[in-house]
Amino acid sequence: MATNNVDKMSRSSSWHRQSSQNLSSNEICWLFYLPSEILEIITDFLSVKDINSLSQTCQTFYTFLNDNDFWTYRIYRYFPQSIAQRYTIDLFKKPTIIQTYNEICSTGFNNVRTNSEFDILAINSATHYNDEAIEKSHTKMYVSKEDFLNQIEFYQYKKPNNYLKIPFMKLIYFYLIDCKRYAAVDMDVVHRNEHYLVEKDDIDSLTGRIIHLQSVCWLELTGRFEHKIMPGKYEVSWRMKGDLHGIRISGETEFIVVPQHGKLLNYKISEDDFHNLVLEHENHWFIVKMGQIIIYEPSIILVAIRNWNNPDWKHGLSWDCIELTIVP
Repeated sequence: MATNNVDKMSRSSSWHRQSSQNLSSNEICWLFYLPSEILEIITDFLSVKDINSLSQTCQTFYTFLNDNDFWTYRIYRYFPQSIAQRYTIDLFKKPTIIQTYNEICSTGFNNVRTNSEFDILAINSATHYNDEAIEKSHTKMYVSKEDFLNQIEFYQYKKPNNYLKIPFMKLIYFYLIDCKRYAAVDMDVVHRNEHYLVEKDDIDSLTGRIIHLQSVCWLELTGRFEHKIMPGKYEVSWRMKGDLHGIRISGETEFIVVPQHGKLLNYKISEDDFHNLVLEHENHWFIVKMGQIIIYEPSIILVAIRNWNNPDWKHGLSWDCIELTIVP
C-alpha cells in the first residue's frame, strides 16, 4: 500500500508537468522526466543525509521527499513487515482497558534494596507485566499520535524545533533508525574513584569513555536512559571486555533492565561465563545479548549491574554501554 501511494505521487502531473511549467527549457531538470520506478530506485540507494540534500535542491523534490507517503514507503522498504506494521498502524490503535488486580510478584533479584526507586519500580513491573497479568488485562503496545509527537526524543539526532510540521512518518522513521544507547560512565557508579571503579578514555569505545572494574567487593552501577522509550520490542545488549591478565567476579552478576510500563529483564552471568567470554574474545570488546523487553506505553527505562552479596573482591572487567535495538 505504501509503495502504491509513492507510485501515485511520483506519477502525478505535479511531479512532471507542474515543475516544468515554472522553469525555462534550459532550467528543466532531466530527473523530472525519469519514470517513477527509477526515481524510487535512486532514493533506495540514498542515505538520509543524501535525501535531505536532494530535498533542498528544488521545491519539487522538497515536496516529494517531505511527505508521509514517501517515509511510509521507506519504513516498509527497510524494516521487517512486523516492525513496519507496528509503527505505522498497530501502535496507534487504542486498546480496550480491562481493570484487574494483580498480586505482588517477586522480582527474582539476588541483590535487593527494597526502599529504592529501582526496586519499587521493578516490583510494579513484575506484578503488572508478567505473562498472566498481561493476558488478563489484554494489555497491548499503545501510544496516541499526540503523545508520540510530544514525548519522542532522539538519542542520535537533535529533536527539531518545528517537529509538529514534520511528516509524522518521517519522525517514526528516524525513531526506528535512532541508536538508543546509554553509556556506563553516565550511570551512578558506587565506589567510582582512582582505585576501585575507574573512569577511563578508550579509543575503541563507542561512547569515548568507559568504566573499568579495577578492584571492588560491592559492585553496583545504576541509572536511567536519558529519554523515554516508545512502545515496542527491544533486544538488550551490553558491550564489555575483560583483562587478559585475569578476571575475578564471584557469584552471579545481575544485568537488570526495568521499564516503567513493561516486563523487567534480569540476565545473570556467572564467573565461569565471564571466563569463557574473555577466553573467546581476549582483551577485545564483545557484546552480550541478554534477551528482549516489551514496552507497552512510553516508559522511562532503569538499568543496573549488581553483585554485592558475595564479599569477595572483584576485578578485571570494563563496561562501555548498553543498547536497546528494535526487533520484530
